[in-house]
Amino acid sequence: MKIRFALGIAAVFALLCSMGLARPGVTIAQTAATPAAGEPGQATITVNGTGTITIEPDSAVISLGVTVTGESLVQAQQDSATKMQTVLNTLKDANVPADLIQTTSYSINVINEFDDKGNLKGVSGYQVSNQVDATITDLDGLGKLIDDLVANGANSINGIQFMTSDATEALSQARLLAVADAKAKATELAKAAGGTLGDVISITESSIGAGPIAKGSYEAADMAGSTPIQTGSLQIQISVTITYSLDS
Repeated sequence: MKIRFALGIAAVFALLCSMGLARPGVTIAQTAATPAAGEPGQATITVNGTGTITIEPDSAVISLGVTVTGESLVQAQQDSATKMQTVLNTLKDANVPADLIQTTSYSINVINEFDDKGNLKGVSGYQVSNQVDATITDLDGLGKLIDDLVANGANSINGIQFMTSDATEALSQARLLAVADAKAKATELAKAAGGTLGDVISITESSIGAGPIAKGSYEAADMAGSTPIQTGSLQIQISVTITYSLDS
């Protein structure tokens, strides 16, 4: 192999001499380029980092509505409309803006009647359900509002979800924590491998979580006092994946 390489160099040199591009005293050297970060041959470390910030919620979404039954469809619809309007008025009286109330479902179901053998005998009535989501910003008065809604016709409250109206600052803080967490892990790995941590090659925000971790649900209870509601807290979480170069 050495003889073949030497002959190859001699041939190239002879060719350059014939072209007038090489003269005695000029050295031709073979050099190996150092691979750039991220290219094959470059040692790297890839780690995941997570940052979590806990904040207090400032609003809640209540899923509620009215479900009624009647012997005739017209009767059931009229009863549903009357009761639902009373519920909407209750929300209005609690200073809930109309644009924060949204209908989520409206359904009509036939109630069938069967005999002892399971055979259909006919229609015994109709069920009408009207459900809405209402965003509430007065969390201190949430328990009393639920009591008022139930007293004024709301017979289905399917859940309460707490949230924050602006998570921008919390997301920024969580992002910084996630990057710091990733760097700490990478530094430890680099040291354990006998090297030093180099520059960042790539960074990806692989997941963002900005939702509630505390949820409440309402169940009919003693109506003598306001329904107790625990708002809990929210976790804002960000995960990142960072690749560093590993220097020797």
